[in-house]
Amino acid sequence: MEIDPRLPSQIQAAQTGRRTRALRPRVPPDPRLQRDGGLRGQPAYDSEIPPPRRAADDPLAQVQRLGAEETHAWVEEYLARRPQPLAKAQRARSCAVRAVLAWLAEHPGETWEDRWLLSGLDAAPNGSGDVVAAATQLSRAWATAALSVLVDARVVRPSYAWLLRSRQYRRSSSARFLDTAEPDIMPTLRALPAYARAPELARRNAETCIARVLIRTGKRLGQLSGEDLLAYADVVRTSMRHNKEHLAWELLVALGPLAGEPPTLRAAWAAAGSSRQHTVQTLVARYGLPPSGVLDLLVDYLGELKVGMDYGSLQSLSYRLVRLFWVGVLTINPHQDDLRLSPEVAASWREQLTVTLDGRPRSDVASTFFAVRALYRDLAEWSHEEPERWAIWVAPSPVPRHESRRASKASKQRRSRMQARTRQLTPFLPQFTSAAADLRDEGARLLTTAQGVGHGERFEVDGIGYERHDPPVGSRGAGRNLVWARVVQATNGIRTPPLERGLVCVSRFEADGFWAWALVEVLRETGVRIEELLELTQLSLRHYVAPATNTIVPLLHIVPSKTDAERLVPMSPDLVKVLVEVQRRARGTDQTIPLSVRYDHNEKVFGDPLPHLFARMMGPTQNVLSIQYVRKLLDNVADRAGLTDGGLPVRFTPHDFRRLFATDLVGSGLPLHIVSSLLGHLNLETTRGYTAVFPEHVVQAHHAFIERRRQTRPDGEIRPATAEEWHEFEQHFLLRKVALGDCHRPYGTPCVHEHACTRCRFLQVDPAQAGRLEEMTINAEARLTEARERVWLGEVAALEESLKHLRRRKAEADCLVAAEPRHLPADGGG
Repeated sequence: MEIDPRLPSQIQAAQTGRRTRALRPRVPPDPRLQRDGGLRGQPAYDSEIPPPRRAADDPLAQVQRLGAEETHAWVEEYLARRPQPLAKAQRARSCAVRAVLAWLAEHPGETWEDRWLLSGLDAAPNGSGDVVAAATQLSRAWATAALSVLVDARVVRPSYAWLLRSRQYRRSSSARFLDTAEPDIMPTLRALPAYARAPELARRNAETCIARVLIRTGKRLGQLSGEDLLAYADVVRTSMRHNKEHLAWELLVALGPLAGEPPTLRAAWAAAGSSRQHTVQTLVARYGLPPSGVLDLLVDYLGELKVGMDYGSLQSLSYRLVRLFWVGVLTINPHQDDLRLSPEVAASWREQLTVTLDGRPRSDVASTFFAVRALYRDLAEWSHEEPERWAIWVAPSPVPRHESRRASKASKQRRSRMQARTRQLTPFLPQFTSAAADLRDEGARLLTTAQGVGHGERFEVDGIGYERHDPPVGSRGAGRNLVWARVVQATNGIRTPPLERGLVCVSRFEADGFWAWALVEVLRETGVRIEELLELTQLSLRHYVAPATNTIVPLLHIVPSKTDAERLVPMSPDLVKVLVEVQRRARGTDQTIPLSVRYDHNEKVFGDPLPHLFARMMGPTQNVLSIQYVRKLLDNVADRAGLTDGGLPVRFTPHDFRRLFATDLVGSGLPLHIVSSLLGHLNLETTRGYTAVFPEHVVQAHHAFIERRRQTRPDGEIRPATAEEWHEFEQHFLLRKVALGDCHRPYGTPCVHEHACTRCRFLQVDPAQAGRLEEMTINAEARLTEARERVWLGEVAALEESLKHLRRRKAEADCLVAAEPRHLPADGGG
């Protein structure tokens, strides 16, 4: 059978080795079979596709070629191994199975599975019961029951599309099938810690997944492979359904059938997809360039550097050399076949690099220039050691030396922007941390109060009314031990409710508040990178006994990350308290912290199962917090705090806390090299760029200079003022009162506008004189009309200028009147 290229890769792989003979012509389909084209509007990828070929020693392979009566006897023997209904129901079920087998036998085909496909039932899971009932004179209930029996006995193996869409088969119990098909293994599976720790809904989903895979593949539980489960998971994903196979994968890994596979289904997907590490050849070839000598050179060059680089840096370097450099060169000169660029091509490429594809200025040009200069320099150096391999490619660099000075300037500008942002965020940090603590406390109060009431009961927290609402059984929000509520009344009308109106999960709100508080506290107390924080485990908590004082110093062990160097960070008492709370939260009701696997987005690898501190239960599994979730929590705290700077909202990123931590330590007097060790920097200049210390020594020196200058000035200049001088000072300001308001020119200065007060910016208009301004405006307009009639052009220009200032002063008076508070009458009348 030809494999359909439209099928997912997992299903194509599962089809390898199937029988290739052509099926007999199928009978005309029953018009009552309404073909279900797909799952929720998606194509039914494996509908009407024969199931995988059975093993030669499989007893079920022999049953496929038996007659109807022999198959019926075999099915009755299978059903005898599971709990039986009443005798009357047994007889009715037996007759229904015999009738359905007789009807299937009328279809062409050498096996029951061939007849199942040729009957058209596999393509229409929701109409099969009606067709079988009409053809066999059975009721619809007994027809669907007989089909379910044949599926459980694995006489027929429907497609995953049929198993997912068939409403009648979903009524049968997966646990009953597994207990009958695998009576020896299921008790062991249900005794696994992961199964016992998972909620009831996740257990049912896992057993349903395993049952469907066993039915489709026809294998025993111990014969399943990772490819079998991936094929089912891929159909579920393409059907736009909720993934429920994660616990099933972990159970089969722990049980043994999938031993040697990745520990989680996410890791298995990553190992088979784009979330894994690629070879150098793939990194270079993904840009679709035609084969050439330069392309082979780039592969060899990156292969030489791969040993001393992490995968993220290698991926970034391949992007700069292939996509930004060589693709750009070929765009300018398609016939370029070596690295010796003409001055025109090199200049055009440098100019092209400064602009992105959408026309915006490229923010980081220096890194690409340095990568290209390093390529040409390395080829020149390596040509002395292996001339037969590298000498042919030695050429002048297309990046001149002066570009390095431009890169230095860009680096200084970037450092200046970083320090300016640090100085901007420093005054907001106390308010931000306070908002995180308030959010945690409010979530805890709300959850505690909501847990103490029943469904439909109302309660009040912090002056806001809520109503407890438990989702109905069987809905998406039920069965997960979550507390739901809705806001019904904001009693004080002042405080904004923490939850929106409508049904909201209180449990998630409380969890978000706790994790936001924990993240903020740990980030600001340690200055660790976000990937280092998410890698913290229970094993990261260490202590050190100081030999001099014999005191215990708690330490936080940071595993090697960006610089491949571990370090120890002393913990303050506040940090110890926070990590104890995090440890208690991650442990939950267990005695130990559950194991979880963290995915490294930079290295494209999954770590080992470890007791991560910043992890939470997501469905049936313990998952490390994602970076996207961390950023969402920090934005929620900023929104709660209402931070603005010049009208613009203020946001904190995880890396901002690292700069704030370094700035605080250096500002407190800690030596720079100690701060560098705490941050894990290999270069003091990097640490110096992180610190945005205010120039205290400059401020103190300036204050000292002012004090010295005051001491050296003549004594007569700082003598107390006499009574006559104070009287003269007061009389001077009494003369500032004019008809339209007050003059606010500096003391001791004359009037520069010769008392044309309407034109002077030092005039503060008195709102009570708005009527006078109106009279002056009317008078000036009348005079302007007369001047225009008599063609007094000089008078016209002067009056137009006066009217402009009069209208401006009138607008200022109106603004002052609008800004004054209005006092209502004491009796409330009017």
